[in-house]
Amino acid sequence: CDVGSSSLDTDSCERWMNCKSEFLKKYMSKVANDLPSCPCFYPTEVAYSTADVHDATTRRNFRWKDASGPKEKLEIYKPTARYCIRSMLTLESTTLAAQHCCYDDSMKLITRGKGAGTPNLISTEFSADLHYKVDILPWIICKGDWSRYNQARPPNNGQKCAENPQDEDYYKQFEEAREF
Repeated sequence: CDVGSSSLDTDSCERWMNCKSEFLKKYMSKVANDLPSCPCFYPTEVAYSTADVHDATTRRNFRWKDASGPKEKLEIYKPTARYCIRSMLTLESTTLAAQHCCYDDSMKLITRGKGAGTPNLISTEFSADLHYKVDILPWIICKGDWSRYNQARPPNNGQKCAENPQDEDYYKQFEEAREF
């Protein structure tokens, strides 16, 4: 899908959101089945090194690493997040994707809104450049409007964690995104 070409009736973000090639549909389906669910609480052991965390949804252990460092630019891409983690590729992986989960100051999963992590279609482990083109550029094309970006790349809450942020804060964030 060409999101760079200009058109008077739709913006680049809209074109990206509506890009539904057969390959992309199949890949997104594999990603949904391949990736672990976000843990409801930040696994503190990842702050020091990679850590195995059991995923009850898939009944498997997955390796995670911290994704909160300065290179992640959380203040730009996930402004209400204090911590983030990213799943690591496994030998069983059928995609190059990684789960990205973000947490608030209380180490609770952010399930929605501007701080929520979203699946990375290309893991930074595989290629930082390709990850930038496939996962970060669309966010930039959408001018940081997380409400639109998250429609195409919904945050994971496969473990049915408590909704975070609360409704009032979430709706406030949503209104701010719409006015942006």
